[in-house]
Amino acid sequence: MSDRFILFNDEQLDAMKVMMLQDLSRLLLKNPDTQVKIHKFPYYDALQNEVICSSFWAHRPETIEKTGLKTDVLLATYSYFNMSPQIVNDVLDNEEGFIHPKFYRQLFKLIEEMRILHLIERQRPRASKMIQLRRQIRKQYCETQMKVYRTKTVYADLLFLNLEYTLLTENFYDVPLIHESLTNILQLMYQYLPDFFNLQNSEDSLLLTQRIMFQIDEWLNEDMLNEYYHIPQKVYSALSDLTLEDIKRIDAAQVDGETGETEMADTENVESKPADSETSGGAYLEMELHEGQNSDVLSDNDTAREGDSSDDMSQMESKKGQGTNNVMDSEEGGPLHGRHPLLALSGINQFVEIKWRRPQIKPEYFEAYSKVEQSVQYEIRDLIQIIKKTIEREYQDKRNNLTKGRLQKNLINWFVDDQYKVFYKKADLSQSFDATFTLLIDASASMHDKMDETIKGIVLFHETLKSLNVRHEILAFNEDAFDADATHQPNIIDEIIQYHQSIHQTEAPKIMSLTPQDDNRDGVAIRIASERLLTRSEKQKFLIVFSDGEPSAFNYSQDGILDTYEAVENSRKLDIEVFNVFLSQAPITEATEQTIHNIYGDFAIFVEGVENLPSLLSPLLKKLLLQSF
Repeated sequence: MSDRFILFNDEQLDAMKVMMLQDLSRLLLKNPDTQVKIHKFPYYDALQNEVICSSFWAHRPETIEKTGLKTDVLLATYSYFNMSPQIVNDVLDNEEGFIHPKFYRQLFKLIEEMRILHLIERQRPRASKMIQLRRQIRKQYCETQMKVYRTKTVYADLLFLNLEYTLLTENFYDVPLIHESLTNILQLMYQYLPDFFNLQNSEDSLLLTQRIMFQIDEWLNEDMLNEYYHIPQKVYSALSDLTLEDIKRIDAAQVDGETGETEMADTENVESKPADSETSGGAYLEMELHEGQNSDVLSDNDTAREGDSSDDMSQMESKKGQGTNNVMDSEEGGPLHGRHPLLALSGINQFVEIKWRRPQIKPEYFEAYSKVEQSVQYEIRDLIQIIKKTIEREYQDKRNNLTKGRLQKNLINWFVDDQYKVFYKKADLSQSFDATFTLLIDASASMHDKMDETIKGIVLFHETLKSLNVRHEILAFNEDAFDADATHQPNIIDEIIQYHQSIHQTEAPKIMSLTPQDDNRDGVAIRIASERLLTRSEKQKFLIVFSDGEPSAFNYSQDGILDTYEAVENSRKLDIEVFNVFLSQAPITEATEQTIHNIYGDFAIFVEGVENLPSLLSPLLKKLLLQSF
C-alpha cells in the first residue's frame, strides 16, 4: 500500500464531499456511472462521463466551499443540456476573425454561464440562495483582481473583470473608468448590456458577445493574460455534429433504457430478503456455549436450514480446482462477484480479473502457528471468558411473571396483579450467535513490516470466533503489479480460512501463509468480500478490513480513495457493517487519519505500533459480538 495521498495543489481529496457531488451529478444527468473530478474550471466531460468541479472554492469556509461545488455541478450539467455545441464550436473556430480570441472565447463563456445561472434559478427556485452566494464570492474575487490589474495596467484582463463584475452585480448604470480612450466605447456598450436579461439561447449570447467584440477588439493592444472561464475544446469538438435536441434525446433514451433494469433490481431486492431474517428481540447470540463444539462433525446446533427463493444455486457448485496458483471457482462463492448492482466491478475496475487461490498447509506452519497462538493465548482466554460471563449474566433459563405460558408455582400475582402474571416460559436453549465475520487483509508490499503482528491479531480473532462456534472467513488480497496494464488488472484473493471450515481446528495453520506481495485495490476486495457475505444466512454481517494506508494499484491512485469509499458505503447500504483497522509502525499523521476517516467514517481503529494490535482488537470483537445480545 502506497504512502502517497490523493492531492490537488498539495491538498488531500475529501472523498465524502466528492461522493456527495457525485450523487448530485448522477441525479441531474440521470446517469449512474458519472464520476466527479476536481480541476480548475467547471464543466461536464461527456466523453469521459465526468463532471469537473472547480478548485476555486478551496481554502474557504466549509459552507461556502460546499455551496460553490454544488453550484459547479448545477452549472456544468445545465450547460451541457443548454449550450449549443454548434454555437460553441463557432466561437472556438473564431470565424469572425477577432484578433483577440482568448478574450472572445472567455467573454462568450462568461455570458453563457450568467444566462445558465438565471435559467437554473427559474427552474430550481430553491437553488437561488446558493447561486446568490456564488455570485457574492465571485464578485469579491473580481474586486480583488481588478485592483491588481489596475496597478499593472493589463487592460484586457481589467476590462474583462469589469464586465464580469457588472454582470454579477447587474449594475449597468455605473460605467467603470479603465482608460480615457475607452470611456466613450464603454458608455455606448453599457446602453445595450441590459439586453443580457433577454437572452434565451446560445445564439443570443453569441450575438451579444460579438457586438461587444466589434467595439473593443481593435482598441485592445494584447490578448488576455489569464484564463477565468474555460471552454473544453476537445469535448465540444466531439459534440460538433449534435444539436441540443440530439443531446436531450440521447439523455431520454438512457433514462428509458435504465427503467426496466431498475424495476428488475428493485424486484430482486424485495424477493431476496429471507423469511428468517427477522428475529424477536434482534439478538444474534442464539447458542448455548458448551464443550465439544469445535469438532469436525456437525454439532447439535449445525442443523440444516430449509431452502428459500433467495438461495443461490451457485453456492452448491462443486470445487473445480485445488491448485494454489490457478484461477478457480470457489465453493464459497468465488465467481459470484458483480452480481449485485451496488457491488458491480465497473468504471475504473472494468478490466479487473479476479483470481482465487487456496494456500496449502506447509509442515512448518504447524509449529509457527502454535507459537503465535501461545503469544496471544491470554488475550484469547480473557476475551472468551468475558463473553461467556456476559452471556451467563444476561441469559435466563426461565422467564417468570408472564401473562401466558405455563402456570408457575408462585401464585401471589393472582391476587395483587390485575394482569394476572402467573405464568412462565422456558427460554430457548438453542441460542447461537446470529452473526458472521469476514476478515479482509491487505497483502500488499508495504505490509512487510507489519504482517507478523497482523497475523497475531488474525489468530486472536480466529481462535475466539472458533471457540464461540461463530463461522467466519479470512481473505487476503493484492494486485499483480507486474502483469497489470491498461486493459488487464489481475487481482488475487487468497482464501486463507473458508467459511464452512472456519470452526475446524485443522484449517488454522493456513493463517501463516499470509505474506506481503504487490499492490492493493481496496475497493474491489471490499466488493468481493461483501458479495460473499450476502450469501450467508446469518442476520448480522461484519467486514473487518486490515490495511496500512490508502489504496494503490495500476491506474488507481487518483480514484482509489473514492472507489474504496463508494464500496464501503454500498456495502453498508446492504446491511454489512464495515470496519477498518489501520496499521502503522510510525506516528500516524493528521492527514493520514483524515484519509481513513474519509473512507470509513468513524468506523476505524488506528493502531500506532502494531505490537499493540491484539490488545486493541479484543474490545472491538467483544463489542461486535455482544452489541445486540
